[in-house]
Amino acid sequence: PSFDEAAQMKLRHARLDVLSEVFAAATRSAVDAVLCAGDLFDEPSPGPDWWRGVLDTLGRLPPDFPPVFLLPGNHDPLLADSVWAPGHPFRAGLPTFVRVVEREDFREEIKPGLVLHAVPCLSKAGAADPVEKIPTRSHGDESVRVGLVHGTTFDLAHCEMNFPIRAGGARDRGLDYLAIGDTHGYRVVQ
Repeated sequence: PSFDEAAQMKLRHARLDVLSEVFAAATRSAVDAVLCAGDLFDEPSPGPDWWRGVLDTLGRLPPDFPPVFLLPGNHDPLLADSVWAPGHPFRAGLPTFVRVVEREDFREEIKPGLVLHAVPCLSKAGAADPVEKIPTRSHGDESVRVGLVHGTTFDLAHCEMNFPIRAGGARDRGLDYLAIGDTHGYRVVQ
């Protein structure tokens, strides 16, 4: 909203171009899945000009495209009247290979031995670590476990963070990889 209408349109087109590039890179790399770690939208109920563009971009992908997992983030949390609601035209129009993470106990075996655990944002703000909602690795579980969450991985003294992710949480849960949205930068956390 801080941009005039022409700039908003230009930004919307640029964002859709980025989505197309992500899907093209996924095709070139023959990935097993595409993970969107939240904030696909800037608000829970974006205007149709934006969500229709996303829907059209997804609709141009072949039906045998790898699964795409969409995680509601803190800007576009999973609310009853959001684009993520089952009755919303965006959600209803998604191709069958697209999955919306709509439960805090989301688990899907992407392929044998590769399991995704994901936790959506149910509100715009929160103090709970979403990684703590992922079950710990069971004794004898040798699968590759991937986590998908939206939250903050850094600590600032005297600053309240949304959905703070504790260092070491992924390791404690037995995750082999943790995809995190909302961090706004590249950072390796061991």
